[in-house]
Amino acid sequence: MRRAANAGLDVVALTDHDCAPTLPHGHHRVGARTIRVIHAAEVSGCIAGRELHILVYFPGAMPTVFRRLLVRLCQARADRYQQAADALGLPGIPAPDAAARAGDRALTRVHLSRALVAAGHARNVADAFHRFTGSRLGKVPLVNFQVTAAISLAREAGGLSSWAHPPLDAVDAHLGTLLAAGLDGLEAVRPGLRGRDRSTLQRLAHKHRLFVTGGSDYHGFPWQRAVGQWSFPMREARPFVRRLGLLG
Repeated sequence: MRRAANAGLDVVALTDHDCAPTLPHGHHRVGARTIRVIHAAEVSGCIAGRELHILVYFPGAMPTVFRRLLVRLCQARADRYQQAADALGLPGIPAPDAAARAGDRALTRVHLSRALVAAGHARNVADAFHRFTGSRLGKVPLVNFQVTAAISLAREAGGLSSWAHPPLDAVDAHLGTLLAAGLDGLEAVRPGLRGRDRSTLQRLAHKHRLFVTGGSDYHGFPWQRAVGQWSFPMREARPFVRRLGLLG
């Protein structure tokens, strides 16, 4: 939140893989600024053997029923982490901690990769992904949750869903299925996305009457732009933010 305030942001939706928000929904005073927190989550799911991510945003506080879903998904991630560690059979990889087992935090491929670096099995996170944890290697089990269920459950709970950082080949293959499940938006703007790809995603969003959303996809890596250092036109964001109650 302090970093968001320093970036001059007025509204933030902080999301991570399958994690429920910890800050209360609404306005927070940070130093001399007031920042409005939107409750949201990045839900991971699979379709046709491929993992996709769905951002779910709520106009108000996240309902308990959706929080419980996220707890179960985080617990499943802890099991997945342990299965991958067992399959690798390398010494020095710690077991999931109590918070992960309780569903209070999500263990990802990045956590496993960092554990491999700490144990001396990889030079850095990129090397760990290349040799051990990358999805193409098949050593880390896929998320055992259907992406269509994520969209349907989000809608039932009163949330708006948007496909996060959608690869164009996956859009070609699966957009119709996700639309049928109730997808509301398409993330068409993010740092590093080529202008041509951005235009394609925006065109598809308009064609299918989806909201256009944007996201930083910021994970704290040194090569990424800091939060708040990019933007996209309000004319694209207006329908989405109005549905969230941010505009009159």
